[in-house]
Amino acid sequence: MKLLLLVKVLVATTVVHAQSLLNATARYPQLSNFNELLSTFPDLAAGLLTNISTGQSRQTILVPSNDAFDNYQQQNGASIGSLSSSDVGNILNYHTLQGALSSSDIQQPNGLVSETALRNSTYATRENATDAGDSLPQVVYISSTETATGRKVKARQISALSSVDVRSGRGNEIELEQTPGNWSGGVFFVVNGFLTLPVSQTDTMTSANLTAFVRGLNRTDVVKGTNAARGLTCVCPNNEALDALSNNNGNLTDGPGSLLATLTRHGLTGSYYSTNFTHGDIIHSQDGYPILVTRRNGSIFLNDAQVVGSNYIANSGSVHALDRIMGFLNTTTNQTTPANASIYRNVANIPTPPPTSLSAETSSGGAIPTVNSTGSQIAPSATETGTSNPAASGNGPAETPSSEETSAASLSMDFLRGPAIVGAAFVVGLFAL
Repeated sequence: MKLLLLVKVLVATTVVHAQSLLNATARYPQLSNFNELLSTFPDLAAGLLTNISTGQSRQTILVPSNDAFDNYQQQNGASIGSLSSSDVGNILNYHTLQGALSSSDIQQPNGLVSETALRNSTYATRENATDAGDSLPQVVYISSTETATGRKVKARQISALSSVDVRSGRGNEIELEQTPGNWSGGVFFVVNGFLTLPVSQTDTMTSANLTAFVRGLNRTDVVKGTNAARGLTCVCPNNEALDALSNNNGNLTDGPGSLLATLTRHGLTGSYYSTNFTHGDIIHSQDGYPILVTRRNGSIFLNDAQVVGSNYIANSGSVHALDRIMGFLNTTTNQTTPANASIYRNVANIPTPPPTSLSAETSSGGAIPTVNSTGSQIAPSATETGTSNPAASGNGPAETPSSEETSAASLSMDFLRGPAIVGAAFVVGLFAL
């Protein structure tokens, strides 16, 4: 009764004549907890009901099922309704995606990165630290293929329809039904869990079991700088490879053969996701080393290192896992020298990064394909993606992987130097905080 009265009052005060989200989801018994949540927080419900009348673009809402509420309470020992209005608002903002996505949009062959309404600086610091303008919203990664690199929420499916995965903070995944519902402000999809709010780079690495990289950051005393950075992607070698280097190399910070230099070489300025690693592009690490992106047989390689875990969403960008330490690329031959033990035994063999202009790359940081108000994907331009090798823009030969920074101050400065990713501007958060 309380919810019905709330809906009537709010609708009467707006010019919305189409179906509100609350009215639309009320038709589904398995979404009753979601409607009850919004009745508990009327300011959030008001935002949904007035969305279309305030001129905001169409949006996609990920609506948690009753099973999602039950799972949340079991995992956290408290209901989501016990959280503060601010906390609930952040979660629901993260469940609000840009554009009215269709079933085909969420089944992109390489997945889809979608911006959300979450802009709270605790969870979203993807923008350039030197920018005076708006912050960039946080994102989710949507994939229609089964992956083994994230932790999926296990819950009973609310129908027999097939589902896709939505990855959020810490690499956690929930499942999404492919058939959307309609409301006046866009569409909604039913999901079987709540998205996880993103955390720091090092906490994200720990959740992805990339603990050797975290230990390296601690040993070289740059954890604080790494987590304070804005707009950062870390491509982390697996624990075995990095531990082998660390255990056999007592040089922590001195020169290009140090542990610190190796870590820095695996930091990228900008938020790079698997969707904007483009075959044939040459991107650069934060200290200027070139990295050739190769796509082959469904896999992504950065120089000779294969990406074996991707799109772990962090508050400042993303984290990816590699099967080895990246080798050194010769941009003349596009051949890679492996970063094996022999090259570290004679640091004179380690090449210095070539002089290069990173202005286009760092000003865009590897733009994500954005989604317009109708849900159609817009591919970024070459300038937006920071392509340094236009002649190889996706058509160059696939490189066969080989068989086989500097100082603490410089790494801190590099990790604190943020990018400006070109991304579609998003409307003001739907849920008032």
